[in-house]
Amino acid sequence: MRLAGPLSLLPLVLTTQISFQQLRKNAFITPVIDEFVTSELTRWNSSGLSVAVIRQDTSAPGKWDIEFGSYGIAKADGSPQALLSRVGGAAHQEHVARGMTGVAALRWDTNIADVLLEWGLMDEEMQNGVMIQDMLSHRTGLPRHDMSRAVREGGVKEMISTMRYLRPSAALREQYQYNNLMFETLSYLPPTLLNQTFESYISEHIFDPLGMSSSTYSIADAEASENLAHGFYWSMRDWLYSINGTRTAIDPFFQRPGEEKIRAGAGGIFSSARDLSTWVAMLLNKGRHPTTNETVIPEDVVDHLATGVSVASECVCVRLWAGSLQLSGLRDSRAWGANPGFKTQVSRFPNDNLGVIVLSNDENGAHIIESVKWRIVDEVFRLEPIDWAQRYADEFAKSISENQAVTPRPTNPASPSVPFISMEGTYSHGAYGAFYPCLVQSPPSPTCADVLGSPVVQRILSVSNSSIPTLIADFKRTGSTHLRFTHFDANVFNVSVLWSNADVRKKEGYPVGEDGEVVIGLDSRYVAEWVEGNGDRRGEGEGDGWAFSGNFWGSAGDVRELVGVGKEKAEVWLERV
Repeated sequence: MRLAGPLSLLPLVLTTQISFQQLRKNAFITPVIDEFVTSELTRWNSSGLSVAVIRQDTSAPGKWDIEFGSYGIAKADGSPQALLSRVGGAAHQEHVARGMTGVAALRWDTNIADVLLEWGLMDEEMQNGVMIQDMLSHRTGLPRHDMSRAVREGGVKEMISTMRYLRPSAALREQYQYNNLMFETLSYLPPTLLNQTFESYISEHIFDPLGMSSSTYSIADAEASENLAHGFYWSMRDWLYSINGTRTAIDPFFQRPGEEKIRAGAGGIFSSARDLSTWVAMLLNKGRHPTTNETVIPEDVVDHLATGVSVASECVCVRLWAGSLQLSGLRDSRAWGANPGFKTQVSRFPNDNLGVIVLSNDENGAHIIESVKWRIVDEVFRLEPIDWAQRYADEFAKSISENQAVTPRPTNPASPSVPFISMEGTYSHGAYGAFYPCLVQSPPSPTCADVLGSPVVQRILSVSNSSIPTLIADFKRTGSTHLRFTHFDANVFNVSVLWSNADVRKKEGYPVGEDGEVVIGLDSRYVAEWVEGNGDRRGEGEGDGWAFSGNFWGSAGDVRELVGVGKEKAEVWLERV
């Protein structure tokens, strides 16, 4: 088990210089580590990795030893990997929630409903009971609901007002369930209480005092620097059919300038490994600047940051390390995260004054990050090395096997209760928005002609079984562009949430064609049941709709199974309008 902290980190790439470091050579990132990292990248055909190791030298105030390592490529043209990164803004939410100048009354146990008028949840008791601490420690009762996230005209304020339509999966404080929406909600505190944007607040109170000159929330600024790395995804991957896909750079970045503002609180910082090393050193130094010793974040906030509040099931690293951690006296506080094509982990061992940063621009890089991080820890603490590479390879293989473990479609599936064509129409949800599914095996209506005729949908259909009734819908959200419904049996469908950059590339003048385009999500599988309504001509009763399940809402841990049928059992319900 692991005590979960409230951090979230995401990767990308910029470079800068920092003044506090005393560069070391081969003390932490030894030739053995170099060889290990290189072999891992080769083994997995991974694009690139950046590493930073920081340790405080307690022999003199303000003295730090730091090493950097860079491996592989940063961009599709083969540019070498630099000392680069992107950090999630959620990493600074504790400081925002507790340390805002002039808001002394804001506490960990402040009810968010007393601060943000827009706040609301489906369950009124939960709505009135959620505290800032609950949001930071992911125990509000709401699952991720990531597919409700979208660029909204009303920004974060509008997003907060839509959460009242999201179904909870647990009671308040019952279960740890990571939720980006809570970090995004907390980013609205500075505008509400200080009339200052979240981004400028972080710049004023963290970036500027630490000299983190490469760090920004702006996609435009990051792209203008020309140091922004490409994230690499395995386009057209579908593990069910043993298709690994083609490693393809996501170019341009998956969000476009202006779209990043709504996500700033949950992972929006572009930064560098060097800037990150300054930030980690500040945390190791109890919130004080690594060299000047001036307070950047109050010490009690840093201590609270590392205090376990929620307990989450852990990955292989701590299961295997539990005994060693206890015997060696090692205490690991970490922050991790992901964006399409990127994986990041930042770990600090406060009792041993050590920080380890590992950044990958490979969507499959999570297991490499973990194995490299723990191999470095073995080396630094001179512990008997564990075969981390094989153990994480086994974990990766297990995830593929689980993805392939599906119930086969019946040989003679039952037809749905209505003709497939009757399922076309507009369906809507207060937070998830609306979509219009179009039947592939039918002459398209004017509404569906553009959808089904688009090159990206044709590419999706080229790897879909044309003998199975299929519906496709545009579904423009933060992590998706389309939904694919494939008939399973009776009124039940398998659903894949797909994302492609084809339209963005065309709009911004990139070469049109499959070579540079990315299509992902073919191996994401959820369940949707088409439910026939019981309404009458007067508009009374419930209408037709889609009941999504199969963990479409992104719950975690031991949550209670929903009971009932149709809408009652839906994790997310979209009704015909």
